[in-house]
Amino acid sequence: MAESWEHTRLDHRSRQTASIAASALSLLGEHGGPALTMAAIANHADISRQTLYRYYKDVDAVLVGIAELVTSHDEAFALLVGEQPDPTSQLDLIANTATANGHADQNTTALLAVLPPAGREIIAQHHARACDLLAQVLANGIDQGSFRNDLRPALDAPLILGLLAAAEPHASERAVMFVHRLVKPQPKGAKK
Repeated sequence: MAESWEHTRLDHRSRQTASIAASALSLLGEHGGPALTMAAIANHADISRQTLYRYYKDVDAVLVGIAELVTSHDEAFALLVGEQPDPTSQLDLIANTATANGHADQNTTALLAVLPPAGREIIAQHHARACDLLAQVLANGIDQGSFRNDLRPALDAPLILGLLAAAEPHASERAVMFVHRLVKPQPKGAKK
């Protein structure tokens, strides 16, 4: 019984911290870094300041919570990519997700500007995992002949992710098609 209660308590705490972080991220996107005060975060999250302090000791802790929220789905996303039937489908999933995240989350720039070092480290690890995942997909595509063999997966993955994240909302499909053209194997006898 005690284990069940402890699990319920931890689950509630996890949901509450994620909810507060999501609300703070929304507030950050709407009003910028100067708007992030504990009072404003509590008000935006529709909780008391006392409740907020129960979960986060200060604004920097909330910012780290936001970084953790942003990166909380990395493992599940990697598994989803691995379930795709081939490297081209895997690339599609990564590319479409990168373009959606790049323009749907306009809060990212504001977040990066105010993150404390611990939060920046979490985001850096998130970016490294994304690059590693794409590099693995590119390497598998090269091995299977799906992608051009002159790609350099570890070097090209960050460039491709940057290109996708920078795509304007109206050009996201074009960005994904462009990436496919970049990785498409060249016909035999074509000049490199």
